[in-house]
Amino acid sequence: MARNPTPKAQYHNLAMTLRDLETDLRWGLEGSARIPAAWTEIALAPAVPFKQKVTLRVDEDVAKFFKAMGRGYLTQMNRVLRAFMEARLAGVVKGAEAAVYEPTGMEKYMALGAEVLELGIRRNARDRLGKDTEEMDVEMDRMVLALKLMERELGVPEEERISGQ
Repeated sequence: MARNPTPKAQYHNLAMTLRDLETDLRWGLEGSARIPAAWTEIALAPAVPFKQKVTLRVDEDVAKFFKAMGRGYLTQMNRVLRAFMEARLAGVVKGAEAAVYEPTGMEKYMALGAEVLELGIRRNARDRLGKDTEEMDVEMDRMVLALKLMERELGVPEEERISGQ
């Protein structure tokens, strides 16, 4: 039965490996006898990560562009996304995470409109159950008033107004 190496022997083996690696790094690892040939094959083989199904909305022209490539267009889209991800992670492509994002007036208007719609749905459901909606009505009135003010400030045309007025 082989005896386990002592910690001192393990440390020595590690030190020798690191010294050899330092030499290889200085002179180049390509073709080094210390790097198994199978490692090159492994490194060159594409990674096959677990796939996660997602629903993704893309611009129509983007979808047409990739579909025109034929079979495997979703794989191509994934490769483009992966390349972008890797470039971001490597710091090659700088992102907006360092920038402070301030929504535009129209984005604020649309978000408030969505809140009004959601509140209206909850209010109507509560009303159907015979529950009190007075607080929700007051909040709805306040939000609709804010929408009207934003519509005036932004110059939203009548036919595009969320408030309907």
